[in-house]
Amino acid sequence: MKLTYKQTEKRPENSFLARQDRMPCIEQNWHFHKELELIYFIKSTGTRYVGNSIGNFAPGELYLIGSNVPHLFKNHKEYYADKLEDEAVDLVVIKFEHNFLGENFLDLAEAKRLQTLFQKANMGLQFSKAATYLAHNHILGLVGNQGLSRIIGLLKILDILSVSENYKPLCSEVITNTYNKNEKDRMARVILFLTENFDKKIELEEVASIAFMTPNAFCRYFKKRTHKSFTQYLNEIRLRHACKLLIEGEMQISTVCYQSGFNTLTNFNRQFKTLMKVTPSEYMEKYNQKITAI
Repeated sequence: MKLTYKQTEKRPENSFLARQDRMPCIEQNWHFHKELELIYFIKSTGTRYVGNSIGNFAPGELYLIGSNVPHLFKNHKEYYADKLEDEAVDLVVIKFEHNFLGENFLDLAEAKRLQTLFQKANMGLQFSKAATYLAHNHILGLVGNQGLSRIIGLLKILDILSVSENYKPLCSEVITNTYNKNEKDRMARVILFLTENFDKKIELEEVASIAFMTPNAFCRYFKKRTHKSFTQYLNEIRLRHACKLLIEGEMQISTVCYQSGFNTLTNFNRQFKTLMKVTPSEYMEKYNQKITAI
């Protein structure tokens, strides 16, 4: 797998792309493109990789990814095992360039909030449930629209999001793709290996060899590119998977620990509390309380 540049498949008669995808699983590589991208998950779960951030995604979540920000949304393993229905994934994708209404559009006084939104999108943004609720009908209505109503629909969505203060930056700083070709290939190989093998024992030397580097050089390189140590990054992948298993409630905490790639329960509990600010059992209890309250 390579970090690939994706050319948007928009039609010549349209100034931006808006489509709804229903499919068994998300099939994509780690990639970037010049367009900003709104992704609205109606039905799907998995792990998201945006810039240097890692987290889970779920139905009802709305994301805005900035121009040239590397990202990957990957379903959980069961989606790829042919055990789910043909429409296990349902999402809406909207891709547009920052100047899709002209070079000087964002310089207008009325567009200042939009300009700020686009700048913050370089950190990757996840919007609140309230903002997503307000944008929901407009997003669904945009698919299939033609003519001026199509542009008006996108502007309405962007207006809702630009005035909302309820969003979460995914990255700790602005992330855009500045890798050269060799770095793209190297990071893509490493991330693919980690996402497919996080539940197994992984030696630093093994990952460094995938990047064709010595362990010390790899650690420096990885920290520079992700702003996280290799161990921290791997633990975050494992812990996000552990959160999924805990929410499903089908395994004991000790089983979740080993299924997520940790070799001792003590280390698992310590790492979990460091990242999630609660113990695994407290996390399960809080989630169950939310479900009961609904």
